[in-house]
Amino acid sequence: MRALVVIALGGCGSSQPVEAPAGPPAPMAAPRASADDVVVATVNGQPVWGSCVATQARRGATRQAALAQCVDFELLAQKAIAYAGTSEVRTATHTAMVNELVASAYEDGYTQPAQFGPFWAQAYKQGVFHVRHENYRASSYVRITVPDHAPADVDAVAKRQAETIAAALAHEPGIMGANLVALAQAAAPDAKLDHQDVPAYRAGALDPAYATALFGLEDIGRASGAVRTKWGWDVLVWTEDVPATDPTEDEVTAALLPDVKRAYFSRWVDGLANQLGVHVALDRDNIAKLEDLP
Repeated sequence: MRALVVIALGGCGSSQPVEAPAGPPAPMAAPRASADDVVVATVNGQPVWGSCVATQARRGATRQAALAQCVDFELLAQKAIAYAGTSEVRTATHTAMVNELVASAYEDGYTQPAQFGPFWAQAYKQGVFHVRHENYRASSYVRITVPDHAPADVDAVAKRQAETIAAALAHEPGIMGANLVALAQAAAPDAKLDHQDVPAYRAGALDPAYATALFGLEDIGRASGAVRTKWGWDVLVWTEDVPATDPTEDEVTAALLPDVKRAYFSRWVDGLANQLGVHVALDRDNIAKLEDLP
């Protein structure tokens, strides 16, 4: 999540870069960790705190090694300040600030459905059936299509062809979409077959006759008999089972939250822009030039 949003911000920031003031920033000192933190050394007058030594010691260093490491940290920090005016450091600082804002204010701050307002209700309605659902079955079919209002003899021919296919496949195990058409065409070479692999659906989302046949099959990879659907005569195969799930509301929330946070992120950024009164001006001519970049 964090990597995604930082990439998004890096690619969609202000169109007019804000140039930081030249030269190093104001002197920075390592902060005291708590009221009882003590200065154990100084480097050019800047403090090295006992809390740093304690942290390094907890990571496995001896007390002397931990002290030496913390002195080195302060030396490096002071040396880094000398480079703070470079564009590389300003870019890294800018990125670090963005990361921290996203991490603390958004990722750690938006954890409850109510914080997303009406957006959550919409996302919940669209996504809950992926998490809590009845039994779904995927299938594949071959169909002899019968046009609407076709004469009875056309329907009768299609039915006979479907029954021939169903009889040929009745004892075939392990049929899948990849070999269904070939088996069906071998059984009824004169039949004009339509074919489709159908993703997993609940029974109520399918043609009633199709659903009855599909959910009446006892084994994956087995074919049905000839089935009259509203489009024609079908022979179908059960290809995948998705068992029913009934998670708690907390489990549904946990499952939906990552996708909701990704989807809501741009709205959150827009909200910050409104709070700050930001106006973004795009240079269309220069944007067009980006197409010529390698």
